[in-house]
Amino acid sequence: MVLPKIAGYVARITALMMAIVLGFGIFTAEKAFRAGETLHGLFLTRDMTHGTILAATIIGSLCVIIELLVFIGAKSGPVLFFAILVSIAWMAGSVCAIADSSLAEESLLHHYAKVFLILGAINCVALLLEQLELFQLVFRQMRQRAVSSSLTLILVILGVGLAIAVMIVRRESQSLFGQSDFGYEIIVGPPKASATQLVFNTVYHIDQSPGNIPYKLWEDMEHSPRYRPYVRWAIPFMVGDTYQGRGDRRIIGTSPQMFGYTDDGQRIPSNEESHPFEYRYGKEFELADSTDSDKNGKPIVPRMFKPRKFEAVLGSEVAEKDGFHLYDDTLSEEENLKRHAVFQATHGMPAPNEKPDIHKPKWHVVAFLKQTHTANDRALFIPVISLYAIEEHDIALIKQKLIQAGYNPNSLPPDQAESILRKIGVNPDELEDATRKKFRLGPKAAPPAAPKPAVPAADGELLTDKPAPKAPGAVAATQEAGDQEDPDAYHLDAKGDIIPELPKSAWEISAILVKARSSFAASTLLYNFKVANTEAVAVSPAQVMRDFFDTFFRPTTLVMLAISLLVTIVAAGSILVGIYNSVAARMREIAILRALGATRGRVLTLICVEAALIGFFGGVLGLILGHGLGAVGSALANAQLGQGINWMRVGWSEPWYANEPLYLILVIVVATFAGLVPALKAYTTPVATNLVS
Repeated sequence: MVLPKIAGYVARITALMMAIVLGFGIFTAEKAFRAGETLHGLFLTRDMTHGTILAATIIGSLCVIIELLVFIGAKSGPVLFFAILVSIAWMAGSVCAIADSSLAEESLLHHYAKVFLILGAINCVALLLEQLELFQLVFRQMRQRAVSSSLTLILVILGVGLAIAVMIVRRESQSLFGQSDFGYEIIVGPPKASATQLVFNTVYHIDQSPGNIPYKLWEDMEHSPRYRPYVRWAIPFMVGDTYQGRGDRRIIGTSPQMFGYTDDGQRIPSNEESHPFEYRYGKEFELADSTDSDKNGKPIVPRMFKPRKFEAVLGSEVAEKDGFHLYDDTLSEEENLKRHAVFQATHGMPAPNEKPDIHKPKWHVVAFLKQTHTANDRALFIPVISLYAIEEHDIALIKQKLIQAGYNPNSLPPDQAESILRKIGVNPDELEDATRKKFRLGPKAAPPAAPKPAVPAADGELLTDKPAPKAPGAVAATQEAGDQEDPDAYHLDAKGDIIPELPKSAWEISAILVKARSSFAASTLLYNFKVANTEAVAVSPAQVMRDFFDTFFRPTTLVMLAISLLVTIVAAGSILVGIYNSVAARMREIAILRALGATRGRVLTLICVEAALIGFFGGVLGLILGHGLGAVGSALANAQLGQGINWMRVGWSEPWYANEPLYLILVIVVATFAGLVPALKAYTTPVATNLVS
């Protein structure tokens, strides 16, 4: 046939070219090293040692010998087989080198990798086409025992799929939990909080809030000369409520600065003195375009919420899956409530059989965020001050301060309640009567009333001290409504801004996100909070997540990887047993092949190639299965954390124990050696005996 002959010439030419290029590269590296160069920028962005060059020389020389044997026309099965493996290995190594971020794109090794990738691909295809008849014979044998081959292939697919899935989970969980690309260096939280719990609650919106810190601390970090030399920006962060009591719909109180806006709705410029908030390094929140229109057909323009209004900005997943729309000022609040442009907060996360405590205030949706592929896509963001306008929060914050001071908020002595509240920094005179009643305080002294104008009666008498009587039904209705509806813990000023009744001294937040002016400033802040500031604790989220991954995920994934490798070895054993039984059942066929002129090496090659093909197809299909399992894991992670993993990425540049292409080559090699035992049995088959039998 013409095609195999042409392919043979191409294989030999490319083999010679690969040998020449490799030899030239080794010579260049050795010459540069002996000249005293460190090879910095020539081959790698890091220094290359003489031992590395020596190892490359030895391995490369073996490859050159095999390729030259092919070039001079050696057609024995083992030589051709290992030549194909060398081509595949060179292609995989070239792809790894091209994908390696530590290599400069203009480096010599990067160019060598591209050349080897092209030559290796051509050489491998040419070698396979040259042995087209051999592969046709192997496929014919596999079809004759389709059931046995299929079962063996399935076992290899499962083993490889499990190993690849473990590699993906290990690699991507490190980027998910061990990430270091936060847009801020520090999270400040309550002093008794666990560092892991604080980061999980603040960054991933899972777990319970570990407590609160004074609101004044955030104001100090924003404006105080004590912190300004170290702090570029600080963002308040308050959690506790949810939407419809769902754990994946956290309501977060913050400021417009978190989204890159000032309090008056202007974009924050990026310069030496100011910089917009970044949730990841180099990534800022952006408002999504809106498709909503008002009842007159005019488009509703998204905008940032105002810091003292009942307004909200929603994450992309909340907007999409829960069917929210932007608030239409031309409609009534009831109409906006029906079209999901208004929502109410639920206190905490009630148990399945627990009646939800829905807060009285209603927030208007004014914008949606663009997708960030983080847990923020599942959150509802509101002004932090609006949280202090909730009556339950008003009371809860005071109770927390009492508990922190060592008092039982449910058993305050009535005669000492006022002095105790003053002692913890709460002015009782600023509390409303509903709140005072909760802490056993009497009603506030009413200011003297202005004299009312006299109202003449029908008979000419003056009614100056007798109010108009109310109907008994009206009195009962008023009392019932007062019992059912919580009193407002705020009032609105002339501009319609929220003025909480809770004294500012009692305001608290869950955490503060801090961007330092430099790495030295970040280290200084961490040290100061550790040593001098006892009202809060500061942690580095990047360091906390790296420690978490190293402590919990890395050992687990290594064990899972070891198990998957054992499964792969078991699959290789099944290849050995399956092909061995096949050889035992085909002794007469093998003897006939020998009698027709097939050499022992040809028979050996047939069996080894059959095993290698099972390893190859099992590896490729297992790779697909592993990434499919990674897609399932990504969906689960997104459901739990609001952030998936990059399950489509192939780990070209990972270490050898987690490198997917190298693992596939290992599977093919192991499968080939597994087929070597039955191949040797076929190799030693006595022709005459089996022909007679």
